[in-house]
Amino acid sequence: MLVVEDDVDNLELISSFLEGEGARTLSAGSIAGALALCNGQKLDAIVSDLELPDGDGCELLNQLKSRDGVEAPAIAVSGYSEQKWRNRAADCGFERYAVKPFSLATLADWIAELSRAHDPRDAAAASHSSPLLRVAGARLPR
Repeated sequence: MLVVEDDVDNLELISSFLEGEGARTLSAGSIAGALALCNGQKLDAIVSDLELPDGDGCELLNQLKSRDGVEAPAIAVSGYSEQKWRNRAADCGFERYAVKPFSLATLADWIAELSRAHDPRDAAAASHSSPLLRVAGARLPR
């Protein structure tokens, strides 16, 4: 799973939490860093800040899709709660939008939910093969 956040504390918090829940994360503070880390990697999910030092989360999604053909579920995180930001995120492909500060447990639940939606195999069978479903699988009804 890719986590992109330019605030180092938030990046470490999100990544550490998700790793503690069983996910393997690639963590970056910029688009350039994320693209370098993802080169040739299969991504199961993306969690990205909308505003990054070298562009925005929408640019990142576009580059991952065009360069690597990535079709992973994506969650935007932002300090902005206005509807125009939510619309922008949805228009460029983010499936969920979290306003900082947000619940890490909710983030994990969304990852599990979106993973199931993108891979509709039986949830019990999928939980043995996908680290993302193990992230929040225990919290979701089966």
